[in-house]
Amino acid sequence: MAMNRILGGLCTLHDWLTKAAAFLAAIGLICIVAFYVYEVVTRYMFNAPTAWVSDFVSYFLCASVFLALPKVTKDKGHVAVTILVDIMPDRLKAYFHTVINLIGFACLGFAAIISLQENLRQYSRNIETLAIIPIPQWWVSVFITYGLALSSLYMLRNAPASERDTTSTLAGSAS
Repeated sequence: MAMNRILGGLCTLHDWLTKAAAFLAAIGLICIVAFYVYEVVTRYMFNAPTAWVSDFVSYFLCASVFLALPKVTKDKGHVAVTILVDIMPDRLKAYFHTVINLIGFACLGFAAIISLQENLRQYSRNIETLAIIPIPQWWVSVFITYGLALSSLYMLRNAPASERDTTSTLAGSAS
């Protein structure tokens, strides 16, 4: 009973972190649009182009993509080729969904570990971006680790057959 409460609390925290990250991803996209509008106005109306917009747009794009990744994984909005599972007998579908989710968990988790090691290397060696206005590279790449790690946990959470909506198929999930 206590273990279920702990797991429930961790899942609630995971969902909250995902929701907060998706909100930050949306803010990042708003910033990208605002930066580009600012660049166009300053470049063409005042003949004063900026040096920093291009760099910061790429940083915000990376952050936004990987902050949104856990929400996409949670909502099962990622690309999934389900034709083989859809044509399998019903008794095997749950088994293969579980295996596929566990493989996804392992692959995303492995990628998150590699990314974390790279973050630590960038931090310890004080590596900066190659840009007009350099910043510590780990400031950008840490979002990759975050997105991969949280997404891997959703693959693990979706692995048990009890957590899956067995009525959804490729055609049904498009709505």
